[in-house]
Amino acid sequence: MVILGIHDGHGASAALLVDGRLVAAMSEDRPTRLSTRSGFPFHSVERVLALAGLTMRDVDHIALSTLRLPPKYFFVPRENFSIADFWREQTHYWKPRLDGTGTPAYLEVFADRIDPARRIYDESLIAHEDDAEGMLKARLKHLQAYSGLPAERISVHDHHTCHAWYAYMTHPNRDRDLLVFTTDGGGDGANGTVWEGRDRGALRLLHRDAKCNIGRIYRYATLLLGMKQFEHAFKTMGLAPYANEKYGRIAYDVYAGTLQNHGLGFSYTTQPSDHFFWFKERLEGVRFDGIAWGVQRRTEELLSRWVQNGVGATGIGDVVMSGGVAMNIKANKVIWELPDVTSLFVPPGAGDESLAVGAACIAAAAHPTLEAEQVEHLRPFTTPYLGEDFTDQQALRAIETGGIPEGSRVRQAGAGEVAELLAQGEVVARCAGRWEFGPRALGNRSILADPRNPHVVRQINEIIKQRDFWMPFASSVLEERADDYFINPKGLDARYMTLAFDSTPLGRKEMISGLHPYDHTSRPHVVSRAVNPDYHALISAFQERTGVGTVLNTSFNLHGEPMVAGPEDAVSTWVRSGLSHVWIGSWLVSKPVHDSSQGGCHG
Repeated sequence: MVILGIHDGHGASAALLVDGRLVAAMSEDRPTRLSTRSGFPFHSVERVLALAGLTMRDVDHIALSTLRLPPKYFFVPRENFSIADFWREQTHYWKPRLDGTGTPAYLEVFADRIDPARRIYDESLIAHEDDAEGMLKARLKHLQAYSGLPAERISVHDHHTCHAWYAYMTHPNRDRDLLVFTTDGGGDGANGTVWEGRDRGALRLLHRDAKCNIGRIYRYATLLLGMKQFEHAFKTMGLAPYANEKYGRIAYDVYAGTLQNHGLGFSYTTQPSDHFFWFKERLEGVRFDGIAWGVQRRTEELLSRWVQNGVGATGIGDVVMSGGVAMNIKANKVIWELPDVTSLFVPPGAGDESLAVGAACIAAAAHPTLEAEQVEHLRPFTTPYLGEDFTDQQALRAIETGGIPEGSRVRQAGAGEVAELLAQGEVVARCAGRWEFGPRALGNRSILADPRNPHVVRQINEIIKQRDFWMPFASSVLEERADDYFINPKGLDARYMTLAFDSTPLGRKEMISGLHPYDHTSRPHVVSRAVNPDYHALISAFQERTGVGTVLNTSFNLHGEPMVAGPEDAVSTWVRSGLSHVWIGSWLVSKPVHDSSQGGCHG
């Protein structure tokens, strides 16, 4: 059975489930080269089918995520917004509505941002710019015409139910009873849900909440700090540990006086009139790092209390989390350290990009050809490497036609030669195998360096990343050496860079550049030989030369761009950066030693 999952909202994506196994999944940002892409994922749909050697004629069922999507967010692509545009949205669209001075139309405020290419739907079905019901009819009509499938072979699924099923079905051990939490900025009238999965059967909803506004509060705190609300929440999280509690406490008290957790639900002590201007007024004059500290501290408290209450109510200590808020690894650390939490699992790409996978899983479990007791046999997730691969011939063609600097050295190289470069202090970008699902680089589309060198962080920032100075990098660690570098007393699954841990003394010595500079916590990517043998071999070769079983790992992309996808992207990114070396498949390319035009360090 072939089931195609589609999410056409923020974080648009497609996923393909064949006979209960996830064979391909990708978000639309990678093939289109636009971050946080929204709208119908034409490219991703075509590519996941091609990866399986299938066409739309082979699809038995299409599962669409999210019932209610306002038309205005289709026609105005907010992935193109600047920070000024997001402030404009608050000032010129929301503020008049909040203070009663007007009801401006979104499409009028952003008339200059409307993308004609987005108007692919039958607008006669849509009454107004917020008509989500009419938009659903238009989305389904378009999907039927695009796919050729009749209406009875297309299903639409609730936003948070998709989040929950993705979290549940990706768990490596569904023999256990699992407690699933989903939380995000909002979707289909909810922003928080709690589910239980027992006896490897279907999920049962325990609670659904529309006041779990943790994600919304955090999102607008990020905007108040002058960063993009949908893309830069991780920057707020990274900034928080630097703050002095004296200043952070002021912001914390503002946040703590509003949203509260009670049992599995949420309420307000003081109800803000909105989640932007109300806080802006009360946080005026508070230091920027203090705001980050306050909102992060309150987020950790609310999430940990919520989870603790869920564990107490159900007796289930094995916790799974999904939704955009689940990407807050600092809060995840507080959660897994709770005494009553036996384990915490956060899958890769837990944001909206995973909704296509969740929708496909729901449809598979509910399909009439599948008996209820067979749900337990669905095993959709075995690897995070779900994107496209390429051949060495394609890699060489991209190198030959990519406009590389004259005098560049091109040769085939194995793990040993690349490991030697890393051991000598060089920075090497790697593009190999299928690309990763989700926003985290897991070795196949990564920039790598010796993690012992604390100066390499500045070096990478200067030559390619242009990251904010306070942002940490991460490390890839050999599975066999994980206990040497970070403290994981509960044996949590740390393969996806979704959890944080305290580092060991050896970790603070041998992977200092892959730790948070202030609190020395680690966001590791544990590398298994079984899951990624080639990447494991590279780190092992580095260990043979240095005794160090870990490398610094950050995503292979220019600042503001998605991670590279294929070899063409890899060559283009390398050419435009100050990187000296790029390893694409088996081809290692190095810029001329004298080429210092990009300000990089060359070997």
